[in-house]
Amino acid sequence: MKRPTVIDVAHGAGVSRATAARVLAGSDRVDPAMTAAVMAEARRLGYETNLAARSLRSGRSGAIGLVVATNELGGLMGNFAAKILQGAVKGLTDVDIQPVIVAADNDNRVTRYLSKGHVDAAIVILQHEFSEVTAAIAASSLPLVWVGRPGFPIGANAAVIDADNYGGGRLAARTLLDSGRQRIAHIAGPRDMTAANDRRQGWQDELYEASITPGPVAYGDFSMAGGTSAMMRIIARSPDVDAVFVSSDLMAAGALRVLQASGRSVPRDVALLGFDDVAVATTTDPPLSSIRQPLEDMGRRAAEMANSLSHGRDISRDQTLPTTLVSRESH
Repeated sequence: MKRPTVIDVAHGAGVSRATAARVLAGSDRVDPAMTAAVMAEARRLGYETNLAARSLRSGRSGAIGLVVATNELGGLMGNFAAKILQGAVKGLTDVDIQPVIVAADNDNRVTRYLSKGHVDAAIVILQHEFSEVTAAIAASSLPLVWVGRPGFPIGANAAVIDADNYGGGRLAARTLLDSGRQRIAHIAGPRDMTAANDRRQGWQDELYEASITPGPVAYGDFSMAGGTSAMMRIIARSPDVDAVFVSSDLMAAGALRVLQASGRSVPRDVALLGFDDVAVATTTDPPLSSIRQPLEDMGRRAAEMANSLSHGRDISRDQTLPTTLVSRESH
């Protein structure tokens, strides 16, 4: 039995060959009813697009790169990037676009790859910025979507999808105030990360508006060890703190260990509130309350934005999704 052709699909759908070809090539400039008829007939016949031929005709690869640091995918640190990747992969495959993992490990291989036409656009998922790589990526002519706001102006052919980190910081402070806490410390992320700075600023502004003097701030690197070290410094400076807002769940897990080892009960003596709502928040004892970033939804939105940019469509280039409180037992 011969493979069905575009002509077969067009005949069955009752449209011209040119219209069927445009629909099967991914055009969005065909009447929706005709598009639906062509796609239904293609499924019925088992028609499969010759992607190589389509790529040659259109100059498009049919793929979008997912730029991620592979060292951020292992162990507990991988929760953040993995959730975004899950959303992005689903968003791309749902519209028949091939996701391609592009490793960014502090060298220029990623920029060479992106410049060779292997992908039509790229989604950049870097929790910790590599200055050399991000600067080179930003200078690329390829359409880019940054997940998380980079610490530099994005190019004309780029977009940003982010969570409301500032609002999340305010929500964290307000939640701890509402639970009756007054001496609220903060374990912040790296000083050179926009997200970490926004969370700290939101926490501080909410306390000032409530006429509460912010407690001590210690900085960590979004790792459990970083949270452990920061919590030890806070206790040494201010042993009477009764709450801590921590800029990531992983650091909050490290802080929890220190508080418990020092004889402080969580939440009776010290309330603890994390950020991200990744898997580690549910594995501690007590489980961590956390400000949730909609990571999978950010990945899915990034996929939609990258696809639109690669087709030259007009989109909102700066999108921010709300953060929400997930209450467990630590506050």
